Amino acid sequence: MIHGSAGTFLHYSAEKSANNNDQRHFLIILGPFGRFTSALAANLKGMGAKCSRVILNGGDLYDWGHKNALPYRGDQQGFDQWLSRTVRREQITDVIIYGDAHPYCVAAKQVAASLGLSLWVMEQGYFRPFWVTLEQGGVNGNSGLPRNPEYYLRMAATQAEPIDTWLPPLTPRAVRNIFRYHAAAILASAVFPRFRMPYRHGVMSQLGGHARRYLGQKLFRARHAADVARALAGEGPLFVVILQRPGDSQLVTHSPFETVAEFIGHVIGNFAAHAPADARLLFKSHPLDHGLEQHRREITMAAARHGLADRVFFSDAGDLNKLIPHMDGAVTVNSTAGLAMIAHGVPTVVLGEAIYDMSGLTHRAPLALFWTAREVPDPQLYAAFRKVVIAQTQIAGAYADPHGLNMAARSTARRLLRPVAAERRQTAVSLKRWAERKQLAIAKADVALFLEDIEMTEDA
Repeated sequence: MIHGSAGTFLHYSAEKSANNNDQRHFLIILGPFGRFTSALAANLKGMGAKCSRVILNGGDLYDWGHKNALPYRGDQQGFDQWLSRTVRREQITDVIIYGDAHPYCVAAKQVAASLGLSLWVMEQGYFRPFWVTLEQGGVNGNSGLPRNPEYYLRMAATQAEPIDTWLPPLTPRAVRNIFRYHAAAILASAVFPRFRMPYRHGVMSQLGGHARRYLGQKLFRARHAADVARALAGEGPLFVVILQRPGDSQLVTHSPFETVAEFIGHVIGNFAAHAPADARLLFKSHPLDHGLEQHRREITMAAARHGLADRVFFSDAGDLNKLIPHMDGAVTVNSTAGLAMIAHGVPTVVLGEAIYDMSGLTHRAPLALFWTAREVPDPQLYAAFRKVVIAQTQIAGAYADPHGLNMAARSTARRLLRPVAAERRQTAVSLKRWAERKQLAIAKADVALFLEDIEMTEDA
């Protein structure tokens, strides 16, 4: 076709590329609780692609349904071999996983790499609550995002300012989705007898823990308020420690700490050795903590060992954001809540791996220096970082809210299929530049038609 006119080449390329979607077959392995994956599949199908999901337990079946379902009833050890056979048989081109630390997702990642398949990873948003994450290759500590401040300052000039779409509170619906998923998994355990949840604590134990913690927060509201009031009453600098959810992959996989208790002991020991004598330390629990690990006891005992009983506090309720005006610094393993602290100019130190842990955003010196010489985040760098990360990895919407879910499913499908359109755009631009160098005349109408076709594909 190169021997023909430039216009003929352009139309041929457009026609050939327009049919790429029907050659794409996406395979989902795990997903956010609720009907997001089925909504995503419907959008992909509407854009010409195929989508199937591996069913590992009754919860997967409840969220997805039976259509285009690929049930796996074997044990975890045999999953990778089964998946390799299934991918070849079903002619899968892309694998989608939710998070990249779940044992089945780790296996899927390895299979995708060995077979040369595109791997997409969904996750809760880096900028919550109005965004969700979609990255190629990995998320969080495995993300391919650069840790170079200059990259974000340079790239920000090419990106539009992101717009947050307000959504109603997501927690009640998210809790219902979690409950329904696990109830279905338990009820269908006889159908999937070899599946095991990768949790440190069993599902029923966690359910009981959440119920006790919820009741405790309601019954002892005055006590929780008093804990915070005592922490805020002092004169010295106040440091807030943001606790992870026990068993969270961010803690276990992307930090040097195995447990929350280990993290607590490390921070209190360092604070005792290096913080000013009038400094205060307030630990804040994760809002979805199941309450089975006794953080208050761990904190109280560690503080007593170091003679800090009157300077170390714990809050198991309330809104972290309300503490921001009182903070002099924040300590986190790698929580996305750290980004909220940085957004408000709060000096923040990260003790694990995080996409935002870089010079200009976080305190990069040792923790021992944080208490007296903490590094302040650069607001210009944060604005650039947020703009670029949202453009490259975030999808507007949410997994739990119906409106946010539909919005996210539609945009995720577009993003998944966008590389085809982006490749076509690059083809057009490259051809145009090649023709200009060769001093060939390309009809403007031909270029316009090709680019218009690309826009239609991107907006479909």
